[in-house]
Amino acid sequence: MTTTSADRIGGLLSDPPTGPLARLLVILRSDPRAMLVAFVGTVVASLAALAQPALTGLLVGALQEMDTSRLLWLGSLLLAAAVASSLVTAAVNLITAYAGNRLVRTFRDSSADIALRVPAEKLVEHPTADLVARCSIDSEKMGEVFTRGPIQALGGLVLVAGSLVQMVRLDPILTVSALSLCVLALVVIVLASNRLTGVAFARQEAQGAYVAEVTRALDSVLTIRAFVANSFAVGRLSTTSQRLQDASNASARAQAFMEPLVSALIQGTMLVIILIACTRVQSGALPVDALVAFFMYTMMLIGPIAGSIDTVMLMAETLGALQRMVDLKAVTARTPRDADRLRAELDALSPADFGSLEAYGDRPRPDPDVVEGEVGFRNVSVRYAGGAGDREFALADVSFDIARGSWVVLTGTSGSGKSTILSLLERFLVPSQGLILLDGLPLEDRDEDVYRSQVGYIEQACPLFAGTVRDNLLLGRDDIADEQCWEMLDQVGLHPTVRRREEGLDAPVGESAYAFSGGERQRLAIARTLLRRPRLLLLDEITSGLDVLNRVQIMELIRTTMGDITTIAAGHGRFGTEWADQVLVLDGGRLVENGHPGEVTARSALFRSLTAQ
Repeated sequence: MTTTSADRIGGLLSDPPTGPLARLLVILRSDPRAMLVAFVGTVVASLAALAQPALTGLLVGALQEMDTSRLLWLGSLLLAAAVASSLVTAAVNLITAYAGNRLVRTFRDSSADIALRVPAEKLVEHPTADLVARCSIDSEKMGEVFTRGPIQALGGLVLVAGSLVQMVRLDPILTVSALSLCVLALVVIVLASNRLTGVAFARQEAQGAYVAEVTRALDSVLTIRAFVANSFAVGRLSTTSQRLQDASNASARAQAFMEPLVSALIQGTMLVIILIACTRVQSGALPVDALVAFFMYTMMLIGPIAGSIDTVMLMAETLGALQRMVDLKAVTARTPRDADRLRAELDALSPADFGSLEAYGDRPRPDPDVVEGEVGFRNVSVRYAGGAGDREFALADVSFDIARGSWVVLTGTSGSGKSTILSLLERFLVPSQGLILLDGLPLEDRDEDVYRSQVGYIEQACPLFAGTVRDNLLLGRDDIADEQCWEMLDQVGLHPTVRRREEGLDAPVGESAYAFSGGERQRLAIARTLLRRPRLLLLDEITSGLDVLNRVQIMELIRTTMGDITTIAAGHGRFGTEWADQVLVLDGGRLVENGHPGEVTARSALFRSLTAQ
C-alpha cells in the first residue's frame, strides 16, 4: 500500500523520532519527489555558481592579454553560467515553495483533526484559542523546512566543498589560512547562536498565547459588550501583548548582537585573507587572475557560514512548532485503562450486578458494532482533574441499570453530575474507576466512531455552523434526501421558517447562527440529531430555550419519532418526567434515588422540590 504524505506526517506526530535531524528528515520525506528535484536543482545551481569564479579569473587573464576573441567567448560562458544558476535557483525556489505550501496544508489538516479529538477533560488545559494557535501559527512554520531548510543547506555544502577544491588548486597555503579562519568564525557563531534557539522558541510561545487570547476575546465579543467589559478584555490582551513584545525584544537583542558579530567575523576573516593574499601576490606565488577567482571562492565559502544562523533559527522554530503539535497529539491519545484490570472488574461482578443485563458469558456475545440500548453503570466514579473545592469526584460510586427502549430522566441540582453521566455515555470522558456496560459489553471495548454513529447527542448550547441549513442538517452525510430534511423540519416546527427564505435548504445560517433565534437553533439541532435515527439518544437540557408549548411539542416529537430507542434526558423541572419509565436523582455527584417517577415522587423530597419548579 502506498504511503501518503498525510500518513507520514500522522506517523511523525504519533511517534516522532528522538533527534531533531531525524524529525526534519521525516518531514522532507513526506514529499520525496519535491525533495529530490529541489536537491538536484540546488546542486546544479551550485555547480553553475562554482563555474563563475573560474571563468571570471580566466576573463581577467584574457583582459590582461587583450585577447578580444577569448574575452567574448569567456564573457558568453560567464553570462550563461550566471543565467543558468539564476534560472535553476528560481525553479528550485518555486518547487520548494509549492512543496512547503502542501506541507503546511497537511499539518494544518492534521492539527485540526487532532484539535477536534482533544478529550473533554483536557479542554481546560487546551482551550479553543490555544488549539487555533496550534492549527495556524505552528502549522505555518512547517513550510520553512522545504523553503529555507536542509535542502538549501546541502546546496551550501556543495558550494563550500567546490570552493575548497578550487581554492586548494589555486593556492594550498592561502586555502589553509582561509579555511582555518572560517572554521574559527563558524565555531564562534555556533556557540553564540545557542541562545537564539531558546529566544526564538520563547517568542513563538508568546505569539501563540497572544493569538489564543485574541480568539477568546472575539469568541466572547457579545458577552464583553453586554457587560461593558471592554477594559477587562483589553487588559487581558494587553498582558499577552506585553509578553509578546518582551519576547520580541529579547529576540531583537539577540539578533542585534549576532548580526554585528557575524559581520565583524566575516570582515575580519576577509581582511586577514586579503593581507595574506597580498603577500602571496607580491612573492609571485599567486597571479592576479587567480587572486580574483580565489576571493570569489572565499565569498562562496563564507556565504553559507553567514546564512547558517538564519537556518539554525528557522529550524529551531520549526522543531518547536512540531513539538507543540506532538504534545497536542499525545493529549488526544487516551491511555486506556489496563485491560487486565477491566477484565478483573468485569469478572468480579456477580449475576445480580448485571440486573437486566445478562452476562455475555451466558448468551451469545453482543456485536460490538451494534448498539441495542441496554445501559449499566457499575460503581462508576469520575475524579475532577484539578479538584473542585471540597469535592474530589464529579461522580462518585454510581450504579444503575437502564433497560433497552426506556425513557430515563436524569435530574438533580446544578453540579450534581447529570452532564457527567451523559459525557461518559458519549465517551467524552472515561471513568476514573468502575465499569460502564452497554448491552453487556464494557463501553471501552467498542470503537468510538462506530459507537457514536449510533448515538444521538443534543446539548444545551445546540451549536450550529456557519453555512447553510442543509449543511447543518447533514454534517457531511450524503445519504439523506432533501425530502427527508423537509419532513423533519416540518416535524420540529421549522418548515415555515425555512420555506419563507428564498434559498430554502441552501439558506445561510450565518456566523454563530445569528440568522436564527435561540429556539430555532435548538429545533434545528434537534432535527439534525433525529435525522440520524440513533439507537441511543442523549439529551442535555435541550428544552431550556423553549417556551412551555414548544417544550411539550419537542418532547412529544422525540418520543413519537424515535420509537422504542433508549432515551436519557438530563434537565431540571418536571418536563419529561410524566412519561418517563425511570428517574435517576443525583445530588453532589451521588445517585440518591432510582426508580419509576411515581415511586420516586413518593419517597424523595428532593425530587418533589425539583419537579415543583
